[in-house]
Amino acid sequence: MSTATATLTKPTETVPSIHELWDSDSPVTGDYLADCVAFVRESLEHVGFDGFEDTPFADVIACHDHGVPVTVAVMALPAEEWGTTLADVEHMVGDDERAKGAALCMARALASDAPLPERMRFDVASACVNLEIGRVRVHHVRGVWQS
Repeated sequence: MSTATATLTKPTETVPSIHELWDSDSPVTGDYLADCVAFVRESLEHVGFDGFEDTPFADVIACHDHGVPVTVAVMALPAEEWGTTLADVEHMVGDDERAKGAALCMARALASDAPLPERMRFDVASACVNLEIGRVRVHHVRGVWQS
């Protein structure tokens, strides 16, 4: 589980590794959900995720973490929820979200031409864009569901 903050301008401070700060390459387009998904994807790339695939869902990212297929649901939090913490996001994830994640992972695996993977994982990431301070906060809850 981790928290990361992207800045839309130059970083001005050094923060502990769990709260990494980097210059964002993702432009703000005005489509809030699409912007949040782009920032989460960039955050995932920043920490080593790769193998990104298209999904039919606007709020779902499909990728790999060290060879393990990971499906990530993105929660686009409004700017008013800037103070949301990683613990808050963890509490937002319940049994319904886990069931949705398991279904998404299985559907992704079955839709693939490849054999079923040994392991699959579902994560949840929140993104909150605060244009007033030029920052994006991403919280990443790993392993909400895994096989």
